[in-house]
Amino acid sequence: MIDRLPTVRLFAIGVAVVSASAVALAHQDDPKAKGFAPIYEGPGWRASAHALGGPSFPAEGIDLLAWMPLTEFPGAGAGPAADIWGYVSPSGREYAIVGTSCTTGFVDVTDPTDPQLVGSIEGPCCIWRDIKTYDHYAYIVSECGLGIQVIDLDDIDAGTISYVGNTDGGVGSASHNVALNEDSGYLYRTGGSGNGLAIYSLADPAAPDLVRVWDERYVHDAQVVTYTEGPYAGREIAFCCGGFGGGWVETGLDILDVTDKDNIIQLARYQYPNGVYSHQGWLSEDKQYFYLGDELDEGDLGITTETKVIDVSDLENPVEVTVFTNDNAATGHNLFVHEGLIFEGNYTSGLRIFDASDPLNVTEIAYFDTHPEIDTDGYDGLWAPYPYLPSGTILGNDRQRGLFIWQLPTATTTGDVDLDGDVDFTDLLIVLSAWGECAPKGECPADVDGDGTVGFTDLLLLLANWT
Repeated sequence: MIDRLPTVRLFAIGVAVVSASAVALAHQDDPKAKGFAPIYEGPGWRASAHALGGPSFPAEGIDLLAWMPLTEFPGAGAGPAADIWGYVSPSGREYAIVGTSCTTGFVDVTDPTDPQLVGSIEGPCCIWRDIKTYDHYAYIVSECGLGIQVIDLDDIDAGTISYVGNTDGGVGSASHNVALNEDSGYLYRTGGSGNGLAIYSLADPAAPDLVRVWDERYVHDAQVVTYTEGPYAGREIAFCCGGFGGGWVETGLDILDVTDKDNIIQLARYQYPNGVYSHQGWLSEDKQYFYLGDELDEGDLGITTETKVIDVSDLENPVEVTVFTNDNAATGHNLFVHEGLIFEGNYTSGLRIFDASDPLNVTEIAYFDTHPEIDTDGYDGLWAPYPYLPSGTILGNDRQRGLFIWQLPTATTTGDVDLDGDVDFTDLLIVLSAWGECAPKGECPADVDGDGTVGFTDLLLLLANWT
């Protein structure tokens, strides 16, 4: 049963700001609950207001488009931020969904250089918050209660988000995370009260219906996918990071066939070498490998940031085939795979992007350090990235500094108009010869900033990237 609550309109929220000490700490065994750096008070930055330059962060191979500190989110609280997700409305407008310590913020990032807060949804003050989307709904969970908060985004383009209600299905109100398989229409709560997987049908997306609980082990996080080819075609498979005793004992990867919710089958239970705490991971796009991050191995074992590459081509016989590292000491956290790249939120070393075209030889190609004070193991800094917006805009949520918006450089954004690898006189001549209106918008290489006109801003951007 979902409790119906009133509509929450644009900025129509009255959430009290709380002190850091008031932020609930439900997941007591998680070391990130033991303390955190102070919240950055601002200001932020938007490229729309600055033709050149920007905040000084260590970075390479990626461009910052905007930065919204937590102080730009009303009612966010004084505690650190948490997870992030994205949403695309039927009109094609793009949004960031940002978990703060006391609210979830919805930000229009259709123009990534000038993000605009649409509104916020109040929730329990907590240092863990996770979000997923399905149809025109967002589902928010927290370690600190309220089960699943259901948010209707049908009218978000008009500046309205509506709180439909919350439900837990009678299995406890706390969750560490939420996974969602859009192909099957099922939502999976992980960790928290139920410890394992609490499975909900989204046949009615406004009213998640609990259908089954799998609680043989603690599940910290999961990815659930439906196979479309090969021996498991048509089967719904859950890749679960966890173990016994809250995930600390016999930590590893469970692979479950959850196609029949009344008959969940464990295909494999894999304990990888040197496991400390199996945290989160994501499949390669061909479903041959699972990239897994162990959150505590860097600190406990004194190693550099490692990501484990597990061959899951045979779901019943997974095996670690290699690990990769960028030789940084930061703690690895949440990672996602998109278009052959791995996007990692590695806490104090920020966003790290890896080329996974060869899964056995993964290499770092770009980074943006959102927490430049240190690059050691620890739990301040970037919680997670989100790389799935159709425009190519990349989102990230930093625990202290809030929402970052990036893009990977392209031929146009760098000014390399003729695609020869250099920004030089040839590119300058092309820009000058195309001076004026450039149609159709977005399809003219000389229009470096993509505003539909070749002008002084394009010239300045080209000169700034002169090689």
